[in-house]
Amino acid sequence: RLRKKIEPDPAQPTYLKTVIGVGYKFEDVCG
Repeated sequence: RLRKKIEPDPAQPTYLKTVIGVGYKFEDVCG
C-alpha cells in the first residue's frame, strides 16, 4: 500500500526498493 501512495507507477518502483532480509530501502533519485 505504501508504494501506491508514493510511487508514480507502483509496478515500476523507483523510490522504494525491497531489500531481502531487511525490508524496504528509500532510494534517492536525483535528476
